[in-house]
Formats: sequence, structure tokens, C-alpha cells
Amino acid sequence: MPSFQITSRVSASLPYVWSKFDQNLLAKLAPPFPIARIIQFDGCQVNDKVFIELDFLLYRTKWYSVISSFKADATSYVFVDEGTKVPFGIKAWRHEHRIESIDEKTSVIVDKISFQTNFKLLDCLLFPLIWGMIAYRIPLYKKYLRQPA
Repeated sequence: MPSFQITSRVSASLPYVWSKFDQNLLAKLAPPFPIARIIQFDGCQVNDKVFIELDFLLYRTKWYSVISSFKADATSYVFVDEGTKVPFGIKAWRHEHRIESIDEKTSVIVDKISFQTNFKLLDCLLFPLIWGMIAYRIPLYKKYLRQPA
């Protein structure tokens, strides 16, 4: 199963970053293409659902995920979304979101992705596209999660 991890360091405390993990942030993290419309966003707790419609101009598709686990303590928040209906022949999707405290003014966000299609060639073709969609978030995290002085 292809998997990768991308780490983003942000200038904000853990509580501040966690307070911003909401529907507004999800909308800001969406790449410019395809156009993503958030139809449902329940949150980041177990059994919360996320439903996004992706518009490729000539083709629309739906992405459904459910939050399968959540854990929080004084130094981190971790939740996992798993795809229940995912496009492009993806048969398995797992996205672990980890937010960790570095110090009082710095946090790190770790996006760990695992996915699988029915064909190894399709896995290879999708890997750079999916990696790019997650790497696209790095400057956005830094911009939108920077804590005011």
C-alpha cells in the first residue's frame, strides 16, 4: 500500500492550532483544482463525517470519509479519517492527522497518507498527484495557522 508522510512546522501553540482545525481550514487547504465543495463537515471526533464534492468542470465526483479514531493529550492531537467512498479507483484511504507541540509557540502538523487502488500502476500514477495535494498544504498551514502576537 503506497504511503508517505509530510511534516509542516507552524508558529503557533498546540491549543491554537487545534482550535483552527475546522471546516474553514479544510476549505482553505483545498487546491485550486479540482474545485472542492464541502457538503458536510461534522468535525474531527470519532464517527464525524466529511463529504466533499470534487468538480473537474466536465466531471464531478464525491469523496466521503469518516473519522475512525481520535486521541488527545497535553502534547498532541491525533485523528484519522478513512475513506468510505473515494474516487479514482481508490479502494482504501487512510489519512492520519497529527498535531504535536514543539514548545509554547511552535507546533508541527504531520499528514500521514496511505491509499491503495486495485492496480499497482494506478497506485504509481496517483502517488505524485496525492503527494502534491498534501504538500500544497505546507505554506497554507504556515499562513493560516500563524498565531497572532
